[in-house]
Amino acid sequence: MKWIVFLFSSVLAVTGIAAQEDSGLDQLFSSFTSYSELPREVAYVHLNKSIYIKGEAVGFKAYVMDKDTKKRSLETRNLYCTITDSTNRTLKSKMLLIEEGVGHGSFRLDSLFTTGTYIFRAYTNWMQNFSEPNYYEQTLEVIDPETDEYLPINNSDKNLDAQFLPEGGRAVAGLEVVYGVIVKDPSGQGVPNLEGSITDEAGQEITRFKVNPFGIGRVGLLLGKARTYYALFSYNGKEYRIPIPPAYPEGIVLKLTDLKNDIGLSLEMVPGPGTQQDQPYQLSIHNGDEIKAFPISFTGGLKQLKVIPKTDLYKGMNVITLMDENARPLLERLYFNDRGFEFFEIYKAGAVVDSGQVKVTLEIPGLEAGAFSSLSLSVLPDHTSSYGHHHNLPSYTLLQPYVKGPIQNAGYYFQDIDARKRYDLDNLLITQGWSSYPWNTVLNHPPLYRFDFEKGISYTVRFNKRDSEDFYIYPTANNPSQLLKLKDGEVDFTVEEFYPREGEKLAISEISKKGGTTPPGAAVHFKPAGIPKYTPPFNISIPGPPQERISEIEFPPISFENLEELQLLDEVVVTKKRDATRMEKLRDRSNGRLDFFEIDDPRRNLTLASYLSGRGFIVNENLGSVSIISRTPNSPNNARPIVFLDGILLQDFTLLYNFLLIDVDYIEINRSGMGSGIMGGGGVIKIVTDPSLRYARRDGTLSFNEYEVPLAYGVQKRFYTPVYPSYTSPFFRKFGTVDWHPDVRSDENGKFHFQFKDYGLERVRVFVSGIVNGESYALGSFSVMPGIDPANSQ
Repeated sequence: MKWIVFLFSSVLAVTGIAAQEDSGLDQLFSSFTSYSELPREVAYVHLNKSIYIKGEAVGFKAYVMDKDTKKRSLETRNLYCTITDSTNRTLKSKMLLIEEGVGHGSFRLDSLFTTGTYIFRAYTNWMQNFSEPNYYEQTLEVIDPETDEYLPINNSDKNLDAQFLPEGGRAVAGLEVVYGVIVKDPSGQGVPNLEGSITDEAGQEITRFKVNPFGIGRVGLLLGKARTYYALFSYNGKEYRIPIPPAYPEGIVLKLTDLKNDIGLSLEMVPGPGTQQDQPYQLSIHNGDEIKAFPISFTGGLKQLKVIPKTDLYKGMNVITLMDENARPLLERLYFNDRGFEFFEIYKAGAVVDSGQVKVTLEIPGLEAGAFSSLSLSVLPDHTSSYGHHHNLPSYTLLQPYVKGPIQNAGYYFQDIDARKRYDLDNLLITQGWSSYPWNTVLNHPPLYRFDFEKGISYTVRFNKRDSEDFYIYPTANNPSQLLKLKDGEVDFTVEEFYPREGEKLAISEISKKGGTTPPGAAVHFKPAGIPKYTPPFNISIPGPPQERISEIEFPPISFENLEELQLLDEVVVTKKRDATRMEKLRDRSNGRLDFFEIDDPRRNLTLASYLSGRGFIVNENLGSVSIISRTPNSPNNARPIVFLDGILLQDFTLLYNFLLIDVDYIEINRSGMGSGIMGGGGVIKIVTDPSLRYARRDGTLSFNEYEVPLAYGVQKRFYTPVYPSYTSPFFRKFGTVDWHPDVRSDENGKFHFQFKDYGLERVRVFVSGIVNGESYALGSFSVMPGIDPANSQ
């Protein structure tokens, strides 16, 4: 956290105020320092779509960002994802492993779901320290075709909600004030392009207003004292007469004007008993991490004009607040400064059909080939109705955390940015009122450090009996094996950053003094042991656009009975290809010979001693001790090989006594000892076990204890969508999923490649989100016509 007192030279040129010691500023800086001391992070999740058919999978890619630096967060590794119903009952939950700021997973919409609306949330343990909306929240619509023939439709005849909100939060009689206008229907959607007039109490028209396609606009008003004003408009044959909130008789109004390279701030006062002209004020600008402030005085005139270069503003959101001498906030205005951001729109480079697959290549001009880049892509039928998300990655991380409520079509403001979209975004910010940083909390109740950044699971092993000080922790998919030694007087040990996958167990062996391994007598405590329950501080999700009636579309008979079996079959094919590629890469890096052990390999019944004896080594096992000597050493003074077990250099070989090859993945033998120096005269042996298997003695008795892990990471496997009866049916074109690619990385040339099955569709739509060049945003959507260059397929 950083803060500075910043006295703008342009401001001083206008006001002529000398810098002075100000107790109000001191209090403000002190309080803000305490409030912003703890860093923040923001989660965004790219869901494969927003309307699902029961039985489908909700595919998701999570991005965890540092709120202050606007870069990927590399602190948190645990992200909690849940789906809740309308009663806030959790139906699905999962812990997701975040690596390099990203992670992906899926939920199956099984028998727990019926037709209705659900909430998807994602949050970290660290976010529970704060009252700001840094978590992710999105509504999902689910259709059960066996029970419902129509999508939910809001047929409510309730009145529209129209609000007229003064810029800065205060209107004063006799002063011109800009009002933000927002008109919503009963479902919370903005009423597009509505026009109306403002009249006085006698019905005399003063001015007119019009809202944009999202129901948002602005209008300038100069209200008189003790007078009532109304907004008049009609909608769906109904006439509305909405009273405008009355103006105060005294106070200060704020107006912000965008001057291209600067912003202009106008502060105008009507003095009164509560608003003294000679009273000192202060203007602060912060972004949640840093703050700048300077004194404001009206002694030289009731209207003060300030010009602030955009280079002096923060990158991203700026919260501008006028305060009195006691740091009590009077007015507040949000302003977004997009300078310094790069939003990469996706360009299409090519698409071809090959062996029933549509292969697509994406190209992003300006992409740095060596930088971190990761995309998520949802492939849907063109003109689909099932993708109605309001946010994209930049809107959710740069805009949503700073406001208190939901934002309709927020992603619009961060695609193809131009002057019109900057203006529309500024109108939105006027209607949002005060920021999500409540000043009472900032000044008086800084967040307490109660919840940690989480990097994996930690576990403590406490022994009730033991015969040795040495223990062996078996490897898992994400953790190597470990050799641990207790010190005198210790009765337990703790291991941090354990990353178990669903279905894995923790396995521990005690290395006896006589050699070999035995199950330890110990109990294990895991932390965290369950998904923490999170109560959101705000409601920030908004339903998708009003759904269409689909009475003319017949739901085909879809069977989900064999869905998991079909998925497993596809998974085996993918696994085989992945394993073949892995073997090739390992052999390319090896200086010796690699033996891979397939699941049904008969050599798994051998001991390591028997195996090595056939590979040019002399192995002796006696009462728990093991010696290994090369038959043809490279050095006559050292015939003992170097041995690694799952990356651990073994100082002695007692752990290899009667070692079966049941759980071995592969063994690498480098007879030359190349790269190991003088110690490698006897060669190098590397034994790598398979975390999905377990080591056992020849007689079948376990040499270790296994412990159930109460909370593990969801397996990030590729899933395939249900097989529909007809991929060209109206039903599929409206709601079906062609494919989902949760993690597409760029190649050495900086290009992205993905493919999907050719279902005979004339055109598909691809929705893209991601991070490129380490910290910049990639976003957009485009059409692909199989067999046609997508650059010309819009």
